[in-house]
Amino acid sequence: MTQHTVDTTGTTPRAPEQPPELSPRPAPRPTERILFGDAVRTPYSWLRDHRDPAVAEHFAAENARTDEHTAHLGALHASLSRDLERPEPQIELSAPVLLGGWWYIDRADPADGATLSRVRDRDGLRGPSGVPDVVPGTLLEGEEILVADCLAMVGFAVSPDHRLIARAEAAIGGCRLIVTDIATGDVVDGSVDGAGPDLVFSADSACLLHTRLDDLGRRHEVRCHRLGSSPASDALLLEEPDHWADLQLTRSRDGSSLLIRSVSPTGSEVWITDLDEACAPARSLTGRIPDAHPVVEHAGDRLLVIHEEPGSRLSVLGQVGLEAMDGLDSVSTLLTAREGEHFESVEAFAGFVALQLRSDGLPQVRLLPRRADGSLDTLTMRTVGQGGELTSIRLEPTPDWHQRAVRYRLDSFLTPPTVLEHDVETGEDTVLLRAEVPGHDPERYVERRLWARSSDGVRVPISVFARRDVPLDGTAPGLLYGDGAFGTSTDPLLRREALAVADHGVVVAIAHVRGGGELGPDWHRQGRRLRKTASFEDFVACAGHLVATGWAAADRLGAVGTGPGGLLVGAAANLAPERFRAVLAGLPLVDPLETLLDPDVMLTLEEWAEWGDPAADEATYRSLASYSPAENVREAEYPAVFAWTSLDGTEVPPACAAIWVAQLRDHVTSDPAERPILLRATPTLGAAGDPRVEGVAWLLDQLGAATLEE
Repeated sequence: MTQHTVDTTGTTPRAPEQPPELSPRPAPRPTERILFGDAVRTPYSWLRDHRDPAVAEHFAAENARTDEHTAHLGALHASLSRDLERPEPQIELSAPVLLGGWWYIDRADPADGATLSRVRDRDGLRGPSGVPDVVPGTLLEGEEILVADCLAMVGFAVSPDHRLIARAEAAIGGCRLIVTDIATGDVVDGSVDGAGPDLVFSADSACLLHTRLDDLGRRHEVRCHRLGSSPASDALLLEEPDHWADLQLTRSRDGSSLLIRSVSPTGSEVWITDLDEACAPARSLTGRIPDAHPVVEHAGDRLLVIHEEPGSRLSVLGQVGLEAMDGLDSVSTLLTAREGEHFESVEAFAGFVALQLRSDGLPQVRLLPRRADGSLDTLTMRTVGQGGELTSIRLEPTPDWHQRAVRYRLDSFLTPPTVLEHDVETGEDTVLLRAEVPGHDPERYVERRLWARSSDGVRVPISVFARRDVPLDGTAPGLLYGDGAFGTSTDPLLRREALAVADHGVVVAIAHVRGGGELGPDWHRQGRRLRKTASFEDFVACAGHLVATGWAAADRLGAVGTGPGGLLVGAAANLAPERFRAVLAGLPLVDPLETLLDPDVMLTLEEWAEWGDPAADEATYRSLASYSPAENVREAEYPAVFAWTSLDGTEVPPACAAIWVAQLRDHVTSDPAERPILLRATPTLGAAGDPRVEGVAWLLDQLGAATLEE
């Protein structure tokens, strides 16, 4: 079925030679979309033509209007800017890692820059936490710099004999691979270009296995390069013909094997090769698996597999022998997830296995000891780490096969990012690193897990963060954030923006709606493509639950979303405009149907898989037409709206926000002085004047929370 966009006047309007006075209301042009027997007026589709001078004039007019409506927020904007310009709690924490008798140290601070170094383990080197105490700007005795500047490095590998280091440095057309002798600093090999970041040495350290990029930047080949030879003679281990698939390399923790994963939105496959015979062709373990992405982990004497149980779709941890090939039918079940749980990944060590999972929407880690014969003792499985209601616990890199401790990271709304080490034998936890957050007092705040009931009866988790003294009597302003797409999980983190908003007495909440990944792949499936409206119903239900339980006032609740989250809050506003006092939408995908039909918009397979193809499938077309925020604005009282976008359109076409705003102004019956509809367009997201800060200031003002409460 072909889409036709028709200019019903028969001629293309021409921009006047003398531009008219800037006006925030664009003139509609008589065009329509004809598809699947539908003829739909699209009066503002001309805003998609960035070559039309009138489009630039329109965005300039919108910015002028927004300047006028936000002029009184200068002091609040400046105050928020000062708060948000302070360093965020350090997201990337890195403690020294022990491997093969060496401590590898990733230094990244103002004193050291970004360097990679190592020091040999010895008596007296370890500090009270069991790892070397790294002081910024001061090398440890015997510490040697392996990579003096890591800013361009996107991947590295150390040879099994710890004599060589290979690094992948970003370059045009792919990475350049550089192999260096650690002792002398001499470059052993620098002949490979156009590679991916994945690097694995052969067992004898004589070869380097790597991925190669095609013209689209996709990792489509795995090659074996013998050090010192010409890349033209490299052995081809594997070539992936599916141009949507991407290859990933993982060295088994025991050093014996290489696992190759092909991942695409439509399926997956896993191969294995012996690193003692690194240049031999790879052997398929799973065969091509459509619409599924099982996790395969090499556990020394067996393979561990995470997959979904047919029918129930519950996560299953199973095992199979190393001889498995072209299918996982012989996998035997070790552990089945309970309702509300989903297994995400598994890490195998000589003496235990660490299982990463989600339970009631939050990341957890469990340990399964291994018996003397290598089998897993599921009866003595235990949970690692403790925390509050919204604590996320995630595994950190622990590369040593014989390690008797496992590292994990702890996060929440209240807790600064913290890296700990759990002793498998004693059960003791040791703090290795904790991000510094000057002035932060966790006792001043509370965090809670709530559960809303959606319109179809499904329970939807909500994460809530607020000042401890905020009354739960239905008078407080509230902010409800959502995303709900691509299976992305939005876990609570200690962020400056949330602290700044909470300090104004606002209750901050995240609606973990269907379409996200918090409750596993099926949670994602329930909120995508033809089932997308479940996301919007969930968000409205979460808003109602916050009000019903006294966390937020009915007339002081704001909705916030970015990208697909902008689609979420825009559709929710159409569904229940009375639920929200204000909507803040950044880079909003609020005209999704026209965007997917626009031949000038480059879309990924992930995007097609998420939304569907409305040009080829009538059901997808009609589904998108039924919920597109820009095409379903009602004649009703609406919340105030602040949309911000970027004119470079690298993430979402700026016309999405402009068309939505124009349609809102055409249809809503709200008082525009009390509930304005505004659009901010910046040249790029890196341009001066961050629209995110301006948007937060505007939202606080709309919710009656502009004054900082002490």
